[in-house]
Amino acid sequence: MNAQPITLRLLAMTSMLALQVIAGDLPRQSPPRGGAVIGLFDEVQELFPDTQLFQAVKQLRLQMPRNTVAGVHVMITGLRGTEKIGFFESDETGKPTPGIHWYRLIDVPVTENTGLDRNTEKYSGMKNPYVIRRAPFRIYDPFRPVTSPIAAESTAVALRIEIPIDAKATPGEYKHRLNIEVDGHVESLECIVSVHRATIPPLTRSTVSYVNWHSIDNICSAHNVVKWSEPFWTMLAKYAHTMARGRQNTFWFIWGDYFTFDSVGNVSSFRRDLLERYIRVFLDADMKTIQGAPMFGRRNWTSSDMLLGVRAADGKEVDAVSERGKRMLTQMAERIIAMMKENGWEGQWLQGVFDEPEDAFVDRYRELVAVLRGLKPDIKILEATMTTSVSGLVDVWCPQVQEYQANREFFDKRRAAGDKVWVYTCLSPGGQWLNRLLDEERLRQVYIGWALAKYDLQGYLHWGGNFHTAKPFEELVRPHIEGQYLPAGDSHILYPLADGPLSSHRFEAHRIGLEDYELLAQLKSHDAPRAQQIIARVVQGFDKYSTDVAAYRTARELLLDAVDEYTAE
Repeated sequence: MNAQPITLRLLAMTSMLALQVIAGDLPRQSPPRGGAVIGLFDEVQELFPDTQLFQAVKQLRLQMPRNTVAGVHVMITGLRGTEKIGFFESDETGKPTPGIHWYRLIDVPVTENTGLDRNTEKYSGMKNPYVIRRAPFRIYDPFRPVTSPIAAESTAVALRIEIPIDAKATPGEYKHRLNIEVDGHVESLECIVSVHRATIPPLTRSTVSYVNWHSIDNICSAHNVVKWSEPFWTMLAKYAHTMARGRQNTFWFIWGDYFTFDSVGNVSSFRRDLLERYIRVFLDADMKTIQGAPMFGRRNWTSSDMLLGVRAADGKEVDAVSERGKRMLTQMAERIIAMMKENGWEGQWLQGVFDEPEDAFVDRYRELVAVLRGLKPDIKILEATMTTSVSGLVDVWCPQVQEYQANREFFDKRRAAGDKVWVYTCLSPGGQWLNRLLDEERLRQVYIGWALAKYDLQGYLHWGGNFHTAKPFEELVRPHIEGQYLPAGDSHILYPLADGPLSSHRFEAHRIGLEDYELLAQLKSHDAPRAQQIIARVVQGFDKYSTDVAAYRTARELLLDAVDEYTAE
């Protein structure tokens, strides 16, 4: 099914009716005193502070694999904003389930809609009919841990509960009573988790690569820590574990953070100790692939200059293919190569050269790759590519999803030649394409994993881990370059609180899709046609998919049932 305009499909009542279909014919209780209405929502359904509970769902059934968490959202509306809200969970015996976590969802603003092509609608002046709402509006995205009770503080409250499912859990049906107390009145909701034999592999055995680039400078400024201090390392580890929670298994490092140069461009110091410690933080969080960030970049998007990402001691910019540029590259690369070899990390290392190379840069790109391959012939180059003219230079291609889909024959040939193919999204593409933006369905983030599985792609990259401004909860549409604006949420999918990073609704939806990828990979190893048939029920391409949550849940249950057939007790 093609994505359809929001005006035809996501009015509040229609959304609730869709959830009613998911939940089935359920008993409903009268609202508690004070006019509050409480209902359950599927965790892949987007939620707004003004969501209306016309027919509040009181019971929700989830089909789940093992080695994951079952998430469910609780919406409370009709509040005065002064109430105390309590919450607790119990199993069928009346006891709390070990490992249960409660969170409060935080709403953030969407001040402009994503463009039909890219950026925001101002970029091309075209209206995008594929957004879930017309801006401005507010939507729930980040969530923070809470303990009962909490103050309402507004007329609506959204809670998230996560129920852990162990990798060795006994398959079967588990009932969870979610008790919500509003000003002394308790209402009980029910989440029934049907656990399958199918099991999500641990992150160390994941079969698809996934990276969000992150800013250590933003970590320092957002959490008031000094780079390389002990509080910095503690905070970096929190970020690494949050990323790993979302099934991110690849992380980047920036060469220039660890080198200084003298006045003529020779390396004067290499802080190898810092880089090794940095890498181990992420490996200790069970990530496995080390991405060296591209060392070269543009002066700006109107210039053809290609510059080294670090400067010599004189502060001057360094042309990429100048004698100085190649000398600085060589001296840094020699040290990085030795470090990777001595730590046994060579097989885990992918290296970028120049982010988003286009045809005008290919000759210089070739020169720089030649320098690296002269030092290490088997170095693996991963690049977000905007040209197909770098065959033989790139080992891991990473085009944007729309470019991949338009050039599938080329990329299939590169894969047949031994290359790998990832894809990426960023401020582009907009419109109906799968992406991770706030004014798009949460199912789009889920379906990234399904589309990767459909096309047998091997990875996904996004630049926007935590590249927020100083106002991460307020500036979700933020200035970019040359008068352009980044679309809502593009710059960051993690949010900072003082004591650490927060996950988000989008980040968790993306995780669910990558878990589905692993299930689809398991099924494909036994019955590839059946896996493709299940995928086709909800995803036909990066720009064609169902926006019906019930249809997704049906397809996922079919997937779980199919994987169960090949999973030993």
